[in-house]
Order: sequence, then C-alpha cells, then structure tokens
Amino acid sequence: MDDLLVDINLDRAEICWETALRRVSGANLHSTSGCREWTNEQLINHLIGGGLRYEKLLAQCSPAEVEATRGQNHLGDDRLEAFWSQERAFRRLVGECDLGAQVSHRIGRITGHQLVRMRILELALHAADLSAGTGDKWPIDDELAEYISTHLGELIADLGSAGGYAAPRPEPGAGASHAQRVLNVSGR
Repeated sequence: MDDLLVDINLDRAEICWETALRRVSGANLHSTSGCREWTNEQLINHLIGGGLRYEKLLAQCSPAEVEATRGQNHLGDDRLEAFWSQERAFRRLVGECDLGAQVSHRIGRITGHQLVRMRILELALHAADLSAGTGDKWPIDDELAEYISTHLGELIADLGSAGGYAAPRPEPGAGASHAQRVLNVSGR
C-alpha cells in the first residue's frame, strides 16, 4: 500500500481524534464512553497510552516493557498536549524506523506497516467511541471513512477475530455511507 496514502490518512485520523477530544468537558469526562467498560476519561487515557505503546513497539522494546504502560495515567495536566506529545514521538519513530520489521504486538508478530494502519483505526474508531460518550457526531471526514472502509476492512475483521473489536453488525444497505460501513464492520 502506498506510504503517502497511509501517512495522509494517519493525519486525518489524528484530526478526527483531536476534534472528538476537544469536545470533552469536565461535565462529561466521567460519563460512559462508546466503549461501555470505560468512561470518557479512561478511553482518552487508553488512546494516549496507545501512542506510547505503539512507539515502544516500533522501538523493539520488550513485550513486558510495552505492557507495563497499561494502567498508568497518561493524561497529565492537559489531555490535548498529552495526546500530541505521545503522537509526535510515535510519528517521529514511524519516519525513522524500518516499518517492514516485525514487532511483538500482543495479538502476535506484525509489521510496523500494519501497526501504523492499526493506529489509524484506533484513532478513528475511538473518536467514534468518545463522540458517543459526549453525545456528539463522529467527526470523521469522508476521505478517511472511505479509506478505512475500502482498505482496512480486512484488518478490522482480523483484529475482531483476535478480540480487538465486537462482532460486526449486519451489512448496511447499498446507500450506506463509508462511515456507517466502518461502524458496522467494527461492531459499533
């Protein structure tokens, strides 16, 4: 797959997440997110920590070191700055490392290329979950939704079979948007 296309869609996914994150207020921080087992605050912490974990994976850190980041507080004093701090470090490593090299993700050995595509999914789909938790519309743009729907559907299915996503919902009708197709295939 074209690296430029992946890079552009990683940019779009980051904007999607940032938009959803900016909508979170103190009043809805402790509300249930679209991931029913997490509050909005816990979901934000997971997503920010995910950037750190993906960075550690690309740096070939041990699985124990990666897993040690789970359960830590990654929020800091400014949720938006905490996100971008981790995301910039992840993106810097994406540009410096061999993305063809395999990393030890908890679902198994995968390439750095696949990890970057997984980050796109994580950012976009958790933006949907956060939006559900704040009562806002999912801020995904049409191009990102189309990219995920047409290029990452198989990855979503693979991750779902590994327990990463809920079972897909029934396929929407012929006139459904790419965004609706993404939500359905990811069980949202």
